[in-house]
Amino acid sequence: MSSELRWAVTDGPAGTSPVVLPEEAAAARALGSHHGSGFWCSREAGGCGGRLALDGARPRFRHGGDARCRFTGRGSDAAPAYEHLRYQRAVAAWLTGQGHRPRMEKVPDAGCRTGLHVAVDEVGQAVEVQLSALPDTSWRARDDRLRQRFRHVTWLYGPAAEVAGDTEVAVRGVAYAVRRHNTGLLVGVRDVAGGTRWVRLGACRLTADGFAAPGAAEARALHARRAAERQEAARRAARCAARAAQGPSLSGRVQAASGTGDPAPPLQPLPFPG
Repeated sequence: MSSELRWAVTDGPAGTSPVVLPEEAAAARALGSHHGSGFWCSREAGGCGGRLALDGARPRFRHGGDARCRFTGRGSDAAPAYEHLRYQRAVAAWLTGQGHRPRMEKVPDAGCRTGLHVAVDEVGQAVEVQLSALPDTSWRARDDRLRQRFRHVTWLYGPAAEVAGDTEVAVRGVAYAVRRHNTGLLVGVRDVAGGTRWVRLGACRLTADGFAAPGAAEARALHARRAAERQEAARRAARCAARAAQGPSLSGRVQAASGTGDPAPPLQPLPFPG
């Protein structure tokens, strides 16, 4: 992987407005002209907070002087480290646009990729933006802990967290994927049939009743129908097993004991004179 640093922010040492440097030299120069010298290595991504210079000859960002930073010589680590910032701004704008006051916290992962915990206290909600893989047992334990603190918990699963989304759609009948789209986000409403309906995040709402997205009610209804069908099939199987365990029917056993089964055939004359 390339060791070149291609990520930066444009709003200061602790900035949350990330940019990725295009690989084409002309596009990189255009980005530099637009922002001037306003590039930093963001502390919010685990960087040093120092200013970055744009190297136009070979599109990359460079630290000044002998700055000590985790991304020096390891620029490939910056992509997953900066990824949550691209989701953070869009989620924050979506919530504040509805009049909410979200509190955002980073959720570190064992690797470089960071997730987001978003608390919206005025409606008792938590939104978890899960960007790294999460084993089934870990998802269940964290979900249980969150539901002890919040009335509703909504998970948004990034591309690396699809397996955790599989768990939730099996348990609750609906799960929400999330993907970047230009400067915004798309939400994928997943159902138990394997379908995904993609909608803009702006088409969704967070209310006191939970996360509302187009297609979510239909996904839950499908899950309910599937559950009812499984229960009915289980009841039928149980009835069949019970009948099989009883053996022959009661009337058959009575007829056999009393000799009142089918009448004997009539006697036929002998085939010779009497």
